[in-house]
Amino acid sequence: MQIRPAHIDDQIDLERIYCDSISSAAWLPDSVRRSVISFAADSEGEIVHVASDAGNKVQGFISVWQPESFIHHLYVAPSFQQQGVGTMLLQSLATWLPRPWRLKCTQANEAAFAFYKKRGWNVIEPGQSDHGPYWLMQCESIPIAIQRR
Repeated sequence: MQIRPAHIDDQIDLERIYCDSISSAAWLPDSVRRSVISFAADSEGEIVHVASDAGNKVQGFISVWQPESFIHHLYVAPSFQQQGVGTMLLQSLATWLPRPWRLKCTQANEAAFAFYKKRGWNVIEPGQSDHGPYWLMQCESIPIAIQRR
């Protein structure tokens, strides 16, 4: 697997992973899951990196608003989850994105919250959005145990 900047040829895979993830997210309100969504529109102006295999098949992606070191999206295709793809995408930030890194994690998304906590993220404060209550989280460094994977 490689982590690389997204190319225009990745757009179909990015849209598919994003739309599938949003529409199947039981933790999101029905109104959000059923709305018309577009990764291209929802990530406008952001830097996107993908995890891809040797055949260039996109396994997941991370989308970052660089001026604030803010991770806006991190999604992994269902068939590649629990294989270290999300961790590798986060680790790749260390080569180009200054810390601290921040993100919002919807409180109802307990799996994502556990994922980030295990990787050294801490809650800064709660907030509220159209997706429901969220945790604003921050990462100063990646735990050594995670770095070795």
